[in-house]
Amino acid sequence: MVYVKRCEYDLDTGKLEMEDVDGTRYSIDVYMVEDLCADTMYERSALDYLLYNEPVKYVNLLLSGELREYVQQHPIYLED
Repeated sequence: MVYVKRCEYDLDTGKLEMEDVDGTRYSIDVYMVEDLCADTMYERSALDYLLYNEPVKYVNLLLSGELREYVQQHPIYLED
């Protein structure tokens, strides 16, 4: 299990940079994750919300294999 020490999204590269407590660094391609886990714009909005507001939860859901189920159950509907 990976315990996240630091996690931040780099908008310029589209990568989520994280470091675990052992000092190992990971780089996650957010665009690839979106393509694999989100089918609708509402599911993509849920991913974006997690990415910007709860990046550690985003990483934990991704690494546990539960990210797709999460965004399908928690889509964010945009206001008109």
